[in-house]
Amino acid sequence: MPVLIGVVACVWITGVAMLQPGNVRWLTHGDLAQSYLGWAFYRHAPWSWPLGSNPLYGAGLHTSIYYSDSIPLLAMVFKPLASWLPVPFQYFGLWVLACFVLQAWFAWRLLGLATCDALVKLLGVLFFVFAPPMLVRLAGHMALVGHWVVLAAIYLCLRTDRKRQTIGWTVLLAVAMMVHAYLFAIAAAIWVADVVHGYRTMLLAAPGVWASRLKTVLSQIWPVIVVALLAAWLAGLFMVSGHGTQAEGFGYYKMNVLAPINGDGWSTLGLNFPQAAGEYEGFNYFGAGGLAIMLSAAVISLMRRSAPRSLRLPVSLIVMAVLLAVTAITCNIGIGALQWHMPLPQKWWDALSRIPLQSTGRLFWVAYYVALLAALYVLLQVCSLRWQKVVLVCAAILQCVDIGSGLSSLHAMLSARAHDQAAWGLRGAFWDEAGQRYTMLSVLPLSKRNDWEQLAFYANSHRMGMDGVQLARIDMDGFLVRYNAGQQALLSDQLSERTLYVLDDREVAVARKAIPAQRAALFQLDGKNVLAPGWTSPLPAPAIDMRSTTSALSFELPFKSDFAPDGAGRLLLGRGWNATGEGLMSLSDAATVFVPSGDDAQRTLHVELDLHRANRGKSMAMGFEAWFEGKRIARCSMANSGCSSWRFDVPSAANDEYFRRIELRPDTPKAKLRIALDGVVVQ
Repeated sequence: MPVLIGVVACVWITGVAMLQPGNVRWLTHGDLAQSYLGWAFYRHAPWSWPLGSNPLYGAGLHTSIYYSDSIPLLAMVFKPLASWLPVPFQYFGLWVLACFVLQAWFAWRLLGLATCDALVKLLGVLFFVFAPPMLVRLAGHMALVGHWVVLAAIYLCLRTDRKRQTIGWTVLLAVAMMVHAYLFAIAAAIWVADVVHGYRTMLLAAPGVWASRLKTVLSQIWPVIVVALLAAWLAGLFMVSGHGTQAEGFGYYKMNVLAPINGDGWSTLGLNFPQAAGEYEGFNYFGAGGLAIMLSAAVISLMRRSAPRSLRLPVSLIVMAVLLAVTAITCNIGIGALQWHMPLPQKWWDALSRIPLQSTGRLFWVAYYVALLAALYVLLQVCSLRWQKVVLVCAAILQCVDIGSGLSSLHAMLSARAHDQAAWGLRGAFWDEAGQRYTMLSVLPLSKRNDWEQLAFYANSHRMGMDGVQLARIDMDGFLVRYNAGQQALLSDQLSERTLYVLDDREVAVARKAIPAQRAALFQLDGKNVLAPGWTSPLPAPAIDMRSTTSALSFELPFKSDFAPDGAGRLLLGRGWNATGEGLMSLSDAATVFVPSGDDAQRTLHVELDLHRANRGKSMAMGFEAWFEGKRIARCSMANSGCSSWRFDVPSAANDEYFRRIELRPDTPKAKLRIALDGVVVQ
């Protein structure tokens, strides 16, 4: 019965087209494209350790299948079968079907703890299968449709048969870890509540042997932790570490206090309230029918004043649900349109702003299902079987009337996506020939472009790696190294012959000066600025030769610029800089800056750099040196602001490169080069 309910509900809401493994039309944009493309690149990537490593998607960024939100569990199951699978192939439709079935199955088991009547369980299951917080994830977060993980964890916590409990938790948490980090965090919180509940139960049974009971509990904990960590490592979770796992959004992607009664467009009955922009992540609407069940249960409990003891959920589970609900709201409390920020010490706020789990609104899912389940338990144990059916039928009808329009809109959107006829990728004689010639597609400057999906579909269709893709988290150190290496390769004419480059408009001006025409073709095709090293074939007919066009950005002498994000000077930075945001600071013991030399490589350049120390410390250098072609050409001291306007000459170059490379170093060994550039003048 629950399997049938899950299948029918899935087909009715999503349609059949979305479930077809060969249909990827609905996976071509945004987060859905990220999930699919992560898998599409992964299936053709060579095996490596950890197994979740994905060297082609986000090439050079030390990425894994975990951070493309591609459900690592399924990706690693299907990868060995890649040679026999059709192209394209997606398992996300099958995952959604499995989620509906498992959601129904675990809800059936949970309700079975209180009743044996099939019709009552069927009616109760509907409130879990059609839970709006789960359904809304179909719009873009396939992994997070797996709310069955939450129900499975609650079931393990509530079931009376405690045999093989450790095995159950070990398997569930390992699976949750290999599906999505948020589902693991939620399931792990319920596991902690179950451990506390189990220990408390043992103490009540034998109060005087707490030490031996504690030893027993610890023996049950370590296998769960070890297997979960092993699963995380295999899936590639630890390939991004440190501040790379941090995210921005704490206190923004939260839950509004009115979220349980706020339909946010789903309620036909008018239960819709204003909320802040990021509170869509805290969408946790029960629906009018679900609210009616909880209201009825509350009234019954008040009339009886106490529920039968068999109905009482573990105190630890209730406490954990409350704690997660409070965390979901955060210290930025929203009540409808009213927003209030709870004052916190700055160091607390800084610490909270760096935690990896920033979308705290999702953490309410435990309280959501615990509250719904508790209300159903009250009805099922207190009311007669006849009244159980009457209440549940009326509540189900009310729920359908209330969220019916939301379900219809969701179905229409998913159906339209699944039948989308728009072409993806890049097509044409040049793109096909380039796909055979080049093994890598690189974006300069390294970033996620607005058209990254189109480029990634093209790269994947030709088994090319690509760096400028969308990822949930990135290793920032690796990103900056890759970013700076790409800029330096362009400025010093050291491009890879096996890499096809796509440039933004500002980089075109750099490439026009730095890369000779005989070394690479530079043109615009299909709205893309293409730099093709070693390309000697005639340009395709629609292409625009970018070497014959003009640009507002000039590197002619005399040259003057600042190093603001939109300044021309920011384009002249090579290795050793954090040049991707508002702030600019050197990152290593040496940093490279390029200066234009005009059309005469033999002329001596007069350079002036405006700089300042980026931070303070005993290891910070007090003096700096400028090196060119292996020779020191200048030195300055920070004493009396001697480096704030640093003037020196750059001698003639040994080659005819347009940009001359200057390396800045500290003047004492082991000192740290921590400087920021403000402006540059070259004459």
